[in-house]
Amino acid sequence: MTKISCSEDAKGVKHFIYDEVFTFEDGETIQPLHLAYETYGKLSEAKDNVILIHHALSTNSHVASHENNPQPGWWENMLGPNKPIDSNKYFIICISNIASCFESSGPLSINPKTEKSYQSTFPETSITDIVKSQHLLLEYLGINKLYAILGNSVGAMLSITWAVLYPDEVNKLVSTSSCYKSYPTNAENRALQRETILLDPEYGDGLYEEQPSRGFLLARKHALLTYRNWEELNERFVDKENKESLANYLQYNAEKFIKRFDLNAYLYQLAMMDSFNITKYFPSNLETFQRINADVLVISVNTDVLYTPDQQHDLYKELSAAGVNTQLIEHISEIGHDAFLVETPAFGCYLTDFLG
Repeated sequence: MTKISCSEDAKGVKHFIYDEVFTFEDGETIQPLHLAYETYGKLSEAKDNVILIHHALSTNSHVASHENNPQPGWWENMLGPNKPIDSNKYFIICISNIASCFESSGPLSINPKTEKSYQSTFPETSITDIVKSQHLLLEYLGINKLYAILGNSVGAMLSITWAVLYPDEVNKLVSTSSCYKSYPTNAENRALQRETILLDPEYGDGLYEEQPSRGFLLARKHALLTYRNWEELNERFVDKENKESLANYLQYNAEKFIKRFDLNAYLYQLAMMDSFNITKYFPSNLETFQRINADVLVISVNTDVLYTPDQQHDLYKELSAAGVNTQLIEHISEIGHDAFLVETPAFGCYLTDFLG
């Protein structure tokens, strides 16, 4: 009999423990599998009001504040009573991804065979592995249909994968600032970050006692430059010096990030995005996207230099060619990739209209 348990801590984070062997795409295994997640709103009797939100690389299951944790979440203005993702109406779930560093199984987890953290020995993880782990949780909760699934950036890769692998279980899908496969420019952006980290002699084999910071700090600075539109950064810092300079902006935000994020987990996140291509599991692109039964909204940000507008257009074209009911919104912004986090009034309107 499968051993499954679920508990809740003082901050309202729920912990799903699947004490059976979980097999990754590359054949490696872990036991147990641990998923940390948070919920908002009330599940309807018919279990037909569920929205699954997928977080981006740097965030976790804490989308918004709630009774047990008043700390603002990463999408605070978007989720809650009478907000665009209305917790009076929907039952919302957000699960911290495996291979990250926010309580779900990952490099910081204890390997029961060694009684030490996995660190760089954690199994190589794919987008598909994360989706399959989440599907185990939803099966346990008795949820076999999602009213909607929402994802931004890497979160949208997860959402698209859900709609392809479990086509009868997703009613609506929103993909924002993402892609359906890894593009050369995205892969090289991540490769530069990875090389910077691995060139740090303190990283070694990734089995460190104290987290190295030099390579990680530089890699994160590089990443930060792709999250904002360069025109916006030039305008903001053109006349600024000393503590208000762009260099200090990057230094401050990179330092803040590496203090709360595990270095090995960061490398795992980069690798899983590099290997992502939802079409590789099927004979053709057409057959891949014909599997999707959901209505789809693709949101593109015109100044995004990380997942550029052409990548959203490619996704829209593939969905349309497959006969999927698809809308494309071109969001005009000075912000760039991070617009979905910053310009929430506009994104709230898009979601309100699409969710109905």
